[in-house]
Amino acid sequence: MTTPTTAPTPKSPAHTVGLLLLHVGTAAWIGYGAFKKAVDFNPLLLPPPIRDTLMAVVNATSIDAGVFFEWALRAIIGAEVFIALAILLTRWARQIAILTLGFFCIILLIAMVQAGLKDGLKEALTGSCGCFGEAGLPASVMLLVDGILLASAIVLVRADSVRGRVPLWLPAIVGLVAVFAVVKPTVENPDAVGGGASTSGQGSNQGGGGDTGAAGVAPATGIGSPWPSAPAKYEVTYFPKWAEWIGKPFRDQKLALAIERPLPDDIEKGDWIVVFSRPDCENCQALYREHFAEPRKERVLKVSILDTMGKTLPMPCEGCESTQLFRVRAGEQGRTPNYMITAPSLIRLKDGIVTAYCSDAEKADELERVLSPGGPAAGSTASTEASPTDETSTVPPQPAAAAWPGVPAKLEPFYIAEFGAATGKPLSDNPFARLISGKLPDDFLKGRWIIVFYREDCDHCHEMLMTYFTGKLPVRTLAIAIPETDPAAALDNPCDECVKMSLVKGPNYVIGTPVVLAIQDGVVECVVDNAEDIALLEGCLKFPAR
Repeated sequence: MTTPTTAPTPKSPAHTVGLLLLHVGTAAWIGYGAFKKAVDFNPLLLPPPIRDTLMAVVNATSIDAGVFFEWALRAIIGAEVFIALAILLTRWARQIAILTLGFFCIILLIAMVQAGLKDGLKEALTGSCGCFGEAGLPASVMLLVDGILLASAIVLVRADSVRGRVPLWLPAIVGLVAVFAVVKPTVENPDAVGGGASTSGQGSNQGGGGDTGAAGVAPATGIGSPWPSAPAKYEVTYFPKWAEWIGKPFRDQKLALAIERPLPDDIEKGDWIVVFSRPDCENCQALYREHFAEPRKERVLKVSILDTMGKTLPMPCEGCESTQLFRVRAGEQGRTPNYMITAPSLIRLKDGIVTAYCSDAEKADELERVLSPGGPAAGSTASTEASPTDETSTVPPQPAAAAWPGVPAKLEPFYIAEFGAATGKPLSDNPFARLISGKLPDDFLKGRWIIVFYREDCDHCHEMLMTYFTGKLPVRTLAIAIPETDPAAALDNPCDECVKMSLVKGPNYVIGTPVVLAIQDGVVECVVDNAEDIALLEGCLKFPAR
């Protein structure tokens, strides 16, 4: 008697689509990500949760940062090569795809939440996660694609229907080969001639140095000798361990040698503050406005990191020397190093020796050690004695003028402008007004001021500014930009005499612009939330006829 055999279950169209998405779509998706990471070879472009974890490991150990990031990136590329081939060729495709895509979705959700809490909902949805390197899609798009592929693998593909012709160890071998086969880019100095010494692969961490010189030139190692020449080859990745710099010469740090020449001749004489900042960094702008908008008793070296894509912001730095970290300019061959530096970061020098650092400007103790190790920072408005020349020093200050409270330590997801009941009250009591980013003028709470809340892409705002705020102004005026604007539609602010600031970036702002307020000694005199009411607007401004 012949035993009947069970016929294989026919594949439905949905199941066929699921297998196609699994073996081809998912494998190609992950494989392309590995390819782009290998081409860019930039750990800065890894998803923020992965990048932050790697940075935490480096900071917690004595491992060489450049070597660690190189091999961590190689390992990630090799793992993705293995996963792509395993999904394409083996019977474990469904299980590996579900685990991998599930992990990707978690990482993307974490990255989007972090971006949303820091920079607002728009950045959470449109910001790149780095999953495809410099060609990265917005995190929300990546999450959508990963979610669709994950759902397809779970719902459309039966667990017993995946057939593989290749054992799992073969993709594992290919992935391991990929770890070592990825070509590490070199960062040549286009101005160097000849072979020269290299800063790469010497096994020293960012706290050490002295092995770097220009072609055919022995590096000068002693403080007081000429500043070392630019290296013939730059590091692929710079990740300074600031704590290891303390007590060591600034010139011995690899990052210091990546600063473009010339540096000030007296950089190793007296007190210096060195600020590393990015031109599109709002936190950097706030730091400069608060601490460097007026000359300081120390010399200041402003070092720009130009690996940025955002809108360039004004960085007031009165009396500062300015330079930048090395980058490849248009028309030059090669690539710019990866600068894994939190901006702004500051160090303090005494006769060329690093004495303090601040890698997070929100840490008041670190910032204070750099800016004023022996007392209040130069240019600080804090004082325990009244100025003998201050004509109003004998008059008790108004409560509103005592001090501006500044931005709250914890921000809400959104703010609604509520100025209806603000008249007669201190402006500093208004939660919306407290969100002004940066250092306000020292006399902001003294005398009469006009305050304009506007959007850079607002036609009505631009028309009002053109009508009332061009030329010489009879009253000091503060123009505050709402950060949620369309850069492509942005209009220039024609108010040349305005003090131009913005609200802190991050929350969502509910406000109809423009809104105009007048304050006297910090107390709100009047509010105009309908600029088309000319009588109300001109009555609040009290500008004399031109």
